Amino acid sequence: MYQAELYDIVTPGSFRGDAEWYRGKARECGGPVLELGAGTGRITLGIAQDGIAVHALDADPAMLERLQQKLAAHPPAVRERVTVVVGDMRTFALAERFPLIIAPFRTFLHNLTEQDQLACLRRVREHLRPDGGFAFNVFHPSLEFMSHHTGALAGVWRSTGTIPRADGGFLVRSEANRYDTVRQLVDSQHRYEEFSPDGVLSRTSLHRLRLAYLYPPDIRRLLTEAGFASVHLAGGFDGRPFQSDTDELVIEART
Repeated sequence: MYQAELYDIVTPGSFRGDAEWYRGKARECGGPVLELGAGTGRITLGIAQDGIAVHALDADPAMLERLQQKLAAHPPAVRERVTVVVGDMRTFALAERFPLIIAPFRTFLHNLTEQDQLACLRRVREHLRPDGGFAFNVFHPSLEFMSHHTGALAGVWRSTGTIPRADGGFLVRSEANRYDTVRQLVDSQHRYEEFSPDGVLSRTSLHRLRLAYLYPPDIRRLLTEAGFASVHLAGGFDGRPFQSDTDELVIEART
C-alpha cells in the first residue's frame, strides 16, 4: 500500500510524457476508459477534464479516498465522469465493457507471478469491447542498473533526490533495492525524511515495494496467451522503436 500524501509529493505530474499520451489515447477512443491502478487520480483527472468518462480502479481505498477529495474541487461535470471502483486488477468484474483499458506508471508490475499476470490480462480481455485496446507501460530491466544493486551493493541505501514542499520545507528521498533474477522480482525500500522550513526533521516514513520485471519477449508471450491478437511495443511515449536498455516499454495490445 502506498501513502497517498507522499505519493502525490514524489510522483511527477507527467512521467516521461505518460499523462499526455494516455489522455490522447482516451480522446481517440472517446471513452469510456477503465484505468487500472488509478491511485490518487494523476491520469484519471486529466481524462475526465478532457470530457471522457473513466472508471478509476484501485485495490487501495486510501488512494481512492484521496482521488475523491481531489474530485470534490472540480466542477460537477468532471466529477460525474469519474466512477471510483475498489478492486483487484486480477479479479475485477464490471458490467461495463470498454474500448480502452489502461495501466499507467508500471501498475501491471504489481502482478508478481505469471499466474497473477495472466489473471489480470484475462480480466482486461474480458472487459474490452470488440477491437478494444489495452495500453500500459513498464520499465525495461536494465542489466547495468541491476549490476549496481547486487553482491555487496544489494540493499545499499542511495539518495534519489530532494523535493521541495509547499510549506517551504523539503523531503529527502532514498531507496534500497534487491533483485531476484530467478523469479524476476525487485524488492525496494523507499525512505522519506520530511523536514520543516528551518531544517528540523519532522517525520520519517518507510515504504516497502515489491515489483515484477518483464522483458519484451515475456510481454508478448503473456499477451498472446491471454488472447490478444496484436501487440505493439515502443521504446517511449513518443513512439520511437525500443532500442536502449533504459527505454520505457510502452505497449499497446488489441483484441
